[in-house]
Amino acid sequence: MCKVGRLNNQRAFTLMELCIVLFLLSLFAVISVPLFSSVGENNLNHSTRRLSGIVKYLYNEAALTATAHRLVVKIEDGLCSPQKRSEQGEWLATNGSVRSYQLPANVQITQVWIDGKGGLNTGTATIDFHPQGWLPATTFHLQQGKKQLSLHLLPFTGTAEVEEGYHDFD
Repeated sequence: MCKVGRLNNQRAFTLMELCIVLFLLSLFAVISVPLFSSVGENNLNHSTRRLSGIVKYLYNEAALTATAHRLVVKIEDGLCSPQKRSEQGEWLATNGSVRSYQLPANVQITQVWIDGKGGLNTGTATIDFHPQGWLPATTFHLQQGKKQLSLHLLPFTGTAEVEEGYHDFD
């Protein structure tokens, strides 16, 4: 009989092939587990970036539309709500690309310091964005576990500076 053109009917894996696959899966698991274990630690950094983005948006919207905007921060709840003033003088939620932001459960606002109002540890802090392109100097002190970050909002640019630890800005 001629075996030319016939297929080999063996369909099983060899022990060596199975060992190689198991080794590669173990190697990928060892590499990826430390990456996923630090996901919760990034909540603090994500929160500061998100707050910075909301502030920049409100600053730009206030200046471009010549309409007063504000950020209402419920300190104990960790809820930050952007608002704009209507033509009738009522405060409404912004309908743009920025919505209210709820901080993750493991991130707390320990203090909001607003120039002219002082520091608030509890209650509601309101940061006003004036139509002329100005907001009061403001500092958020955020904490996750033992890690702290200070987020300082610059009055004339609407940008933010971030420092590790509890930092008072001048």
